[in-house]
Amino acid sequence: MNHDIPGDTATFPISVVKDLTRLSARQIRYYEKQGLIEPVRNEGNRRVYSLNDINRLKEIKELIDKGINIAGIKAMLED
Repeated sequence: MNHDIPGDTATFPISVVKDLTRLSARQIRYYEKQGLIEPVRNEGNRRVYSLNDINRLKEIKELIDKGINIAGIKAMLED
């Protein structure tokens, strides 16, 4: 996992990501554990999420809502 955050990249704490994606912190961490997103850690060793992570989480939520399982989502996102 890359621990460097480029200075010009906006990042957001999980509290903001939860509001933007309507996912729980537990769901977000689960998707990270499954390798679907890769948030970086800030100087305080807390996860921070990029706009790309947020968009990916929204996409994952849409696919889950359509009934696609994690394995299917992984396959779709790898293409």
